[in-house]
Amino acid sequence: MNGEEKEANPWIDLSEKLEERALYLEKVLKEFIIDVSSTNLDSLLKENRIVFLYFTAEWCGPCINFYKTFKDVATELLVPGVAFGKVDVDAAYSVADKYQVRHIPSILIIADGKVVDTIVGQVGKDELKRRMSTYVGRASK
Repeated sequence: MNGEEKEANPWIDLSEKLEERALYLEKVLKEFIIDVSSTNLDSLLKENRIVFLYFTAEWCGPCINFYKTFKDVATELLVPGVAFGKVDVDAAYSVADKYQVRHIPSILIIADGKVVDTIVGQVGKDELKRRMSTYVGRASK
């Protein structure tokens, strides 16, 4: 494609840029929600004032559905000092046991190393954002 054709059809260039950006954001999102295990939990808690831990399992239908909502809200609330983690209760049983998680999906909200709130089951996006936003402001203090 020569320069004249690109000028004649700027939509192609824009479409390519948007696709590139979408792939980049997908990669970033995958990496910013950390798979938590007993080996990385302590460092995650030490490095961040606020940590949201999403407890799930591969076989849990409601967990899989609610994870999209969790990711959407996490994307909006990502700021320095805040971390988002995903705990597979089967793979990281010791983490689930440490926090006595008995129902999934569950989100534990941890501030300065202490559990300050728990969300059990699926809630709507607005409710989830409201509850999580309450703690995000503490990250910079």
